[in-house]
Amino acid sequence: MTALASPTTIALVALMKLKGVGRRAALKIVDREIGVSEGREEILSKAERAKLPASELLHAWMQSEEELERSFDAGVRAFSVHEAGYPERLKNIPDPPAVLYVKGDPRGLHAAYCVAVVGTREPTAYGEKVARKSAASAVEAGFIIISGLAHGCDTLGHEGCLDARGVGVAVLAHGLDKVYPAANRGLAQRLLDFEGCLVSEYALGVTPLRTAFAERDRIQSGLSDGVLVIETDVKGGTMHTVRFSREQKRALACIEHPATWTHEDKTKGNQKLVADRWAEAIPDGEALKRFLERLKLERAKISEPPKPAQPGSQISMAF
Repeated sequence: MTALASPTTIALVALMKLKGVGRRAALKIVDREIGVSEGREEILSKAERAKLPASELLHAWMQSEEELERSFDAGVRAFSVHEAGYPERLKNIPDPPAVLYVKGDPRGLHAAYCVAVVGTREPTAYGEKVARKSAASAVEAGFIIISGLAHGCDTLGHEGCLDARGVGVAVLAHGLDKVYPAANRGLAQRLLDFEGCLVSEYALGVTPLRTAFAERDRIQSGLSDGVLVIETDVKGGTMHTVRFSREQKRALACIEHPATWTHEDKTKGNQKLVADRWAEAIPDGEALKRFLERLKLERAKISEPPKPAQPGSQISMAF
């Protein structure tokens, strides 16, 4: 066993290397934290009862130890869902990652208040301005900013976070040895430089697949107290995050555009979310302030009154 990862983490990583064993199946076998004295033998026994091949699991276990050592050497830590270092918000969603990989300062994952800022990769000029401004305003109100480092609204949300000297968390759909899109490598480094972090449920070397981006969206929502949609069309990828936010019972809001922008396709999803009463409309900075204050109040109901992640200040009233 490597001292750089817990036996629980090693066991889950090893099980998920076996054919036909995904995170749900692995978590049925490893359903609690494993003590150091229990370790591999207990998992082998459980795996045999689940009719998994012991020889393959032993090989996967050794591979996992080596893999997690390489991760640690690359500045990436791995936390199983059963460990104290795993974010509490994420632990409580219906389908949490079995293992979460973290590069950078993990404190933002446990901050008092977190909000996801998400949206289309091709925002309007209005959306570009609002994405940056909204994230900065949320930082000023004491929030950590969660997003996905994609082009468009995600990038602008991260940029707005950094404009306000906030802490940002970028959720990636691949191993943390790379940054995708490559154009955002510099942005990712800036997030790390300002005490933020990159997170993923995928090991080093795993390349992005189409399905992984939708899976990534449940983590963005899961790490947050609420989700703010900047812009989306009716069938955009952002709608994955919207659906996860409802499943996870996260507060949902979206920007309500002035009439001069409502003809744009990238605002149609916003209009539908408001019309269907799925999301709270945010037409201006005053509405954003109210939304963020409600997130704080809701958070206070489920925990001790927390200290803000950053010093609070007044939010400007207009985008």
